[in-house]
Amino acid sequence: MWQPPAHYPYPPYPPGMAHGAAAGGSYPNFGYPYPYMYPHPGMAAKPADPLKKKRGRPSKRKKRNKQAKAEGAPKRPATAFVMFSNQHRQEVKEANPQLTMVEIAKKLGEMWRGMETEVRKEWDDKATLAKDGYMEDKRIWLEQRQALALQQQPPPFSEQ
Repeated sequence: MWQPPAHYPYPPYPPGMAHGAAAGGSYPNFGYPYPYMYPHPGMAAKPADPLKKKRGRPSKRKKRNKQAKAEGAPKRPATAFVMFSNQHRQEVKEANPQLTMVEIAKKLGEMWRGMETEVRKEWDDKATLAKDGYMEDKRIWLEQRQALALQQQPPPFSEQ
């Protein structure tokens, strides 16, 4: 019967549970002395490592690295729905105090989808104005940033 080397971390396989048909066992022999299960009888279970990540199904989504926000950059404007939600959230809360935040958000979504096109167009126009203002602020900020970078740039090296 197979004997593990002296430095082998596991105890020898129990005699009644030998591998492969040649050894008279019920487990197939894939070149490894023990079956698929651990711990086998007579072997203590390994304690769980609290620092080790849990194994699970890997996420299908890739994690995107967040780009660091530039200092002094203008804040992006809210969308039409976010503007609508911010204005009507308190009204919905007062009308339905028992609702949770998630339910309030669902209710606001229903209100947004059921809104007439004329009213919705007003919110879209507000969002467009906010976006135009943001684009102008961003253009000005980029120009100032570029001018500041040119001022801080060291003079070109010249040999004399």
